[in-house]
Amino acid sequence: MNRRSFLQLLVDGAPLPHYDEVLHDAVAGAASPAEIADLQGEHTLALQLRDMLEKRRSRHEQQRALVECAKELAEDRSDPDKILSLIVNQAQRLLGCDMAYLSLNDNEGRATCMQVMVGATSSAWKDVRIPFGIGIGGRVAATGTPFSTPDYFSDERLTHDPEVDTSVRAERQVSIVGVPLRTSAVIGVLFAANRTPGWFSHDAIALLGSFATLAATAIEQARSRHDQEQTLAALRRENEALRQRTVDQERAVAAHDQSMAIVLRGGGVQEVVAAAGDQLGGVLAIFDEFETPVAWTPGASHEVLRAMSAAAGGAAGRSAVAHDGTYWVTGLVAGTENLGTLVWGPPTAPVGDLDRRLLARAAVVASLLQLFSRNLAAAEARVRGELLDDLLTPTPRTYSSLAERALRIGYQPQKRHAVVVAHIRAENRQSLASVASDLAAARDGLSTVRDGQAILVVPSDDPSLTGRQIARSMTTRLGSPVTVGAAGPVDDPADLPSAYAEALACVQALLRLERVGAAATADDLGYAGLLLGDGASAVRFVERTLGPVIRHDEQRSTALMETLGTYFATGQSLVASAKRLHIHPNTVTQRLDRVRRLLGMDWNSPDHTLEVQLALRLHRLRRELDD
Repeated sequence: MNRRSFLQLLVDGAPLPHYDEVLHDAVAGAASPAEIADLQGEHTLALQLRDMLEKRRSRHEQQRALVECAKELAEDRSDPDKILSLIVNQAQRLLGCDMAYLSLNDNEGRATCMQVMVGATSSAWKDVRIPFGIGIGGRVAATGTPFSTPDYFSDERLTHDPEVDTSVRAERQVSIVGVPLRTSAVIGVLFAANRTPGWFSHDAIALLGSFATLAATAIEQARSRHDQEQTLAALRRENEALRQRTVDQERAVAAHDQSMAIVLRGGGVQEVVAAAGDQLGGVLAIFDEFETPVAWTPGASHEVLRAMSAAAGGAAGRSAVAHDGTYWVTGLVAGTENLGTLVWGPPTAPVGDLDRRLLARAAVVASLLQLFSRNLAAAEARVRGELLDDLLTPTPRTYSSLAERALRIGYQPQKRHAVVVAHIRAENRQSLASVASDLAAARDGLSTVRDGQAILVVPSDDPSLTGRQIARSMTTRLGSPVTVGAAGPVDDPADLPSAYAEALACVQALLRLERVGAAATADDLGYAGLLLGDGASAVRFVERTLGPVIRHDEQRSTALMETLGTYFATGQSLVASAKRLHIHPNTVTQRLDRVRRLLGMDWNSPDHTLEVQLALRLHRLRRELDD
């Protein structure tokens, strides 16, 4: 056996028993004790060289593994939490241990706090705080030097804490090593642990320490990147907010300029609605206190306006912008005066503060224009009142100058009008004239006050509905019940005096019936109005109830009124009526059929029989008095 034999074993990387076998064979063939001693010396040197080469190979593998881990840490651009998970996974792989975990220091709280663990079998380690100086983690965090123990619970060098020990015991940790995560200062601790007793080698501790240095740098870099990203995100948000504020400011300035231009050139609410619609999108509409649309964006459908009108009813008199779930509404208010409601929606995009401010600005401008309009109307109220007074007590000059006077104030006498008489208690009449004037002017009508009662003549095809609307509005604005009588419609100014007398009779009838705050026409009251109204009501009652029959008899010399009176006088008997009139029953039937065609299908119904009979008696009485 020669030296090259041992060298060949080294080159081949032969297992350790082969060295002993070669030595044994060589000694057996040695020629002298000196040669045996040389062989044994060579054997010892070969084993030492083998150990040295193994250590170098192991270190090389560790360095290679460390470099690979460093590459992974350098390449990973994840957030800090993901970096921590990557570190403990790599630490476990480097040392081949049962568990690896990591804590970060809370210097103000004087503790290192558990963050992430790999190889755990319970959750007892989560949220554990290890005070500085306690256990392995607290000791390493406080001193900045590695510490290793072969048996955690029997190591007298350690200071124990019940909570920390509970988490260690829950994971059955025995041998543990901790190394500092250090940059310019200790920022935490990196641990490796086994569930069996035994020392971690110096090489393992050194390897873990080297990796901890790389890991600490990666943590700091991840934190820095995260902070930079957060800062950049915040800057982007601030930049976007600044850009949006600039856009909003430009929109607000444009809206202000446009609003002022509308006011200065004497524009109306329709221009305000159109301008606000361009700024906000969607549909805008202004409703008066009767919830009737007075201005809206072009293209708004009748269905949308009806829905918006319902929303307007709930916001009347409120100046704040409010949302009812579908529409944004705000009242048009000047002091305590309700000028109407502005409704917007549904929005085409999320509604922001600027949108609400623009809507509020549009409401203010619309309120201003409405107030201007009402002030102008108040200035015209005296002229309108004088015209109405003349129409109610006409002279020959009244109708000759009517066209010119009506044109000056925008009154259209050829339209169908309702005549309304409004009564309120004497102690609440202070604002009666101005409120009546506002309501009449808003509907292109006329108003005046006589004997403490307001008289309004406004365009309408439905006096009953108009009377109820005016009663409701005046009651709200005056804060006291307003009783309203209405008559019409009339389309000839010469008929206004008689319609006024009828409306006045209706008010008196309502008051005698103690229906304060109600509104009614003569048709609404029926014969009750006749009984409780003034004397002139009888003539109008007869005319309204039997006028077509009376005129038929006068124009054609028929006897329908006589036949009708006889029919009721005989208890509505056809045979008895024919006998008393000396005609055939078929003739009675034919005459009553003519009455039905003149008065309507229900003239003989229980609801109308009393009125017809009463009208017959009044007509007969009037003729007797005339004779």
